[in-house]
Amino acid sequence: MKQARALIGWRVALLLLSSLSLGCGSDGEPATSPVEPLTTAQLLEPGIYGVGYLETTLEDRTRPTMPNRSFPGSPSRMLPAAIWYPSAQLAAPSLEQRDAPFAESAAPAPLVVYSHGFLGNRRGGAYLAQHLASHGYVVAAVDFPLSSFNAPGGATLGDLANQPGDVRFLIDNVLRPSTAALQRFSGKVDGRRIGATGLSLGGATTLLVSFHPTLRDPRIRAALAYAPPACFFGRAFYATAKVPLAIAHGDIDAIVPYEANALFAFQQAQGPKYLFSLRAGSHTAFTDGADILFGQMANADDLGCAALGSALGNDPAAVTFSESLGGAAAGIVAGRCPLPCALGSRNPPAMSPRRQHELAVAVALAHFEAWLRGNDAARVWAEERAQQENADLLVMWQR
Repeated sequence: MKQARALIGWRVALLLLSSLSLGCGSDGEPATSPVEPLTTAQLLEPGIYGVGYLETTLEDRTRPTMPNRSFPGSPSRMLPAAIWYPSAQLAAPSLEQRDAPFAESAAPAPLVVYSHGFLGNRRGGAYLAQHLASHGYVVAAVDFPLSSFNAPGGATLGDLANQPGDVRFLIDNVLRPSTAALQRFSGKVDGRRIGATGLSLGGATTLLVSFHPTLRDPRIRAALAYAPPACFFGRAFYATAKVPLAIAHGDIDAIVPYEANALFAFQQAQGPKYLFSLRAGSHTAFTDGADILFGQMANADDLGCAALGSALGNDPAAVTFSESLGGAAAGIVAGRCPLPCALGSRNPPAMSPRRQHELAVAVALAHFEAWLRGNDAARVWAEERAQQENADLLVMWQR
């Protein structure tokens, strides 16, 4: 009963806070809407392009892969990569066309880099990538060497500090192709319009590559983090770069608790910033395929917690992984970081994964349209219409 009252209490507080934030810019003056905002339905519609797809493997020979349990380490970093892009060959919206020709009319296309979560892989955000590619974006992702599902020695959190470098290396290779497979992107990608996104540990990677004083990539122009562990990023962390930030987080996330991470991050970050809170949203349902794999479950985090508990129990870096990020000088704080999965496999009923995917897609397209393409109609959707049209979405923002 006490937990239920506490939950109700903070939700009421959020509603009050959002009523103050919605419709106001950073100066507190009412925002004007000179343009007709997009609708959620429009954001969910596929774009005019087909979805091209390719896979290749990149090797960064300038940085090593650290030892990990039984894995002795490697002098380089092997990065299996997946890239989605706009193609002139139309097909069903989710049907990837391997090695299809690039749609010339989409060039120069914005680039968005996706970072997968712990135990994930490069296809963890495929549904997001497909949607963005149909709207003229190039979306690139890699398997991180030591946090992916098939990491040698087992997935570990200890390599997080090296993952922003993997993102930078991927951006370099898309902008200046070094392999035959990537030559189709030569001159087709706009290096001035680059965004970063990712889920969970990949959300933390997104924050690091966007804001960290030494690990960030200054080419990042917009960041969107899904359910990021962010309880150890303080105000000074976000002060290094003024990158428009959006956070999308389920308010009953069992793996990365909402208040200590999403709400804390929104409070610490400088504007422009947006917090999209999914009512009864879980953590695991953000992953690609969740609508099929977990569609019949009351809460996908029941299974997610089972998988995570086994992996973290064998990971010596599970408690200390933030220590490698630079400490107080980098804005890393000793935040209140609750342990994941406090309720084990007894989590409350969550929104359907299919619905969670819809909201994730709408937020992604709106955020990158607003801040990489300067689409005011997309920005106004986020600030005015998103919450009005979606009863299961709470939005806070500040510019």
